[in-house]
Formats: sequence, structure tokens, C-alpha cells
Amino acid sequence: MNAAAPAAPAPRWWLAAGSLLLAGYAVVLGALVAWHAGGEWSGGPPAIVVPGSALELVRGGGHAAGDTFVLDAPDATGTVIVAARVAPLPADRHARVEWKLAAPGAGEPALTFLWRTRDQPARTLTKAMRWVDGRIAPLALDPADGWTGTVTGFGLAVRGALPAPLVLESVTLPAISAATAVETLRGQWTARYPFKASSIAFPFDEERNDHLSLLAATALAQILAIAGYLLLARRRGWTFDARVLWAVFLGGWLLLDARWQLGLWRQLGDTARAYAGKSTDEKHRAAVDREYYALMREMGAALPAPPVRVFFLSDNVSLRARGAFFLYPHNVNAFLLEPGQASRPVPPDALRAGDHLLLVLYSGVRYERGAGALVWTDGRRKAVDEVLWKGEGIVLLRVK
Repeated sequence: MNAAAPAAPAPRWWLAAGSLLLAGYAVVLGALVAWHAGGEWSGGPPAIVVPGSALELVRGGGHAAGDTFVLDAPDATGTVIVAARVAPLPADRHARVEWKLAAPGAGEPALTFLWRTRDQPARTLTKAMRWVDGRIAPLALDPADGWTGTVTGFGLAVRGALPAPLVLESVTLPAISAATAVETLRGQWTARYPFKASSIAFPFDEERNDHLSLLAATALAQILAIAGYLLLARRRGWTFDARVLWAVFLGGWLLLDARWQLGLWRQLGDTARAYAGKSTDEKHRAAVDREYYALMREMGAALPAPPVRVFFLSDNVSLRARGAFFLYPHNVNAFLLEPGQASRPVPPDALRAGDHLLLVLYSGVRYERGAGALVWTDGRRKAVDEVLWKGEGIVLLRVK
């Protein structure tokens, strides 16, 4: 009887872990590409390219300039819209949109991609676009967005002030293929997301609309790598080495951490460029809530010299807290209402002559401008003088 074949020697633990983790990533990437390539591995229909000069102005101000289109003025609603008149195109063969434009000199206006389909000719479908490093990130579309059937036209909406003209150079809809699927995934996994208040607690929240977040892809690759190691060890008779499993886990962790650290360094540069060497006032005017800061500064300038009792009333707790900070050193009471209790109004007997009230989108009381009075839902009234009126929803008042 022949002796049993000797067990194959196990590879070095670090080599096994690295090879299996890379193989896991390759399997995940291959499955995603196969799913999103639409069966087109090499080509597909030709890409659709629309030069800026071929765009048509729908709302706001703008004009063609050479091969580009320049947007320079929003309409009364703060919106500019341009449209591309193209031949009907199959949505499932062009599910990626790439706008090429020159960023404005300061700020990044909100951009929204618009389109209509043959199945819903009267409805305009939309999807927000994202700025990344001063450019617009390519937009991936799918049936969940309404990108289905035959697309009959598309365009771009720009909302908000334009600190400088926005120059649209072209818009491209590349054909679906394995190459575009890989490029889409590469762009999603390496995209830069500016930090915001929730970034520390939810660092991967911005990836919810990706084909598959890098976090989920890493978890799947690790599961495949660990399963592969256990299967190979059993079939080849390797001695089990727990270091392989730990190395697979730590390898994926370090990859995610490396991307996080890169984001931190990029954010450090952005923060330094935005705030370094500036006074406190200049820093506030450079922040994302600069318009709100300017509004509160205007309100503060209309108040007498501090300290003045100010009741800051708003249904939004964040507006109250931030606005109270901007109004200090006045004696600001912004927390009569707790979160979830925005409908409970401040009682009129809490107010005395000389007190000021700042109403910012507040539903607890009604200000009758013609009568110069605050009116509660139960009919009680309080005479007030108007100090500063900023339109419906924002007013500074003084109690008589």
C-alpha cells in the first residue's frame, strides 16, 4: 500500500494573508464590474459628447463663448438652468455623466443634474452633483434614480449666488463597458469628501450612493480571504496559523485607515487655506454658514449696547444655538424650547418692556406687522416695535 502523500508546505503567513486579501479584492471588483458593465466588456455604443457652445439657456443669464457656455447671473429665484438637446438615448447604455467646467473664483454653487424620459415626458428628474477638489465628480445614475428607458434630454441647474462666472466646457456620457465600470469604481473609492460635523462619527456616510462602498468591499474581500485560507488549509493539510486571519483583518483595516489619513491631510490643507492668518470675523465670513453669520451680525448691530435681554425664537434648535453664539455678549436666551418642543411658545408674561425678540422661522407666535403686536394662538397679545425686518420669517422686535 502506498503511503499517504505528504502535506504541501504552507506559505509564509504574511504572504498567504496578502495574496488571499488581494484575491478577495479582485473577486469583489470583478463581480461589481460584471454587474455594472451591462454585458459590454470592450466597447458599447459611442460616447455622447456635447460641447458647451451647444448648450441652451433655459433660466437665468448666460451666453456662449467660443466652445464654452458661460453662466453669469441667476434669475429671481437664484437659479440658472442650461439644457442639452440630444437625440433620444438608451439610459442603460449611458449611466455615467461627466461635466467639465471651470470652477468659480470662490465658493462652490450647488449643482443638480436634470433629465426627462420618454416614459415620463412631463416630469423633470434630478440628482445632486458633488464638488471634489474644485471640479465636479462624475455622476453615476441607475434605475433607482429614475434613469431608465429612453432619455429625451438633460441639463444642469445651478442654484445660489455665483461669486464668479461658471464656464461649462462640455458634458460627456461615456458608453457603458467594463472600462467605464472600473473607472466609476475607482472614482468612487478614491473620492474626496469634505469634512462636516458628522464625519468623525460617520466617516463613510458619503458613500451610501456608491455602487459598493470601500468599507463594504473590504469586508467582503476579508470574508473571502478568510474563507479561502480555511478551505486551502483543510485541502492541503496546512497547519492552521491564526496570524493569517489577523493579518487579513488588519490589512483591510489599514487600507481604510490610510484613506482616512489622506483625507485628514487634505482637509488640513483646505482648512489652512480657508482660515490661516485671518481674524475671528474673517474666519466666520469664510465658514460654510457665513450667510447666517452675516445675518446675525446685522441683527446684533441693530441691538442697543450690550447687555440686552434677547429671546431667540426658532423652531430649529441648531439655528437657535448657532445664532445665540453669534449674538453674544448679549444676554441671549435661546433655549426656552428644547428639541422636540418647538411648538410650545414663549409665554407673554416672561417678556418685559425693553426685551428684544428675534424670530427666525418660528411658528409659536404670529407677528402682526400692521398692528405692531405679537399674537399667541390663545389670543393673548404683546405690543412690540419692529427693529429690523428681513422678510417673512425673520424679524427683530422690541417689547413695549
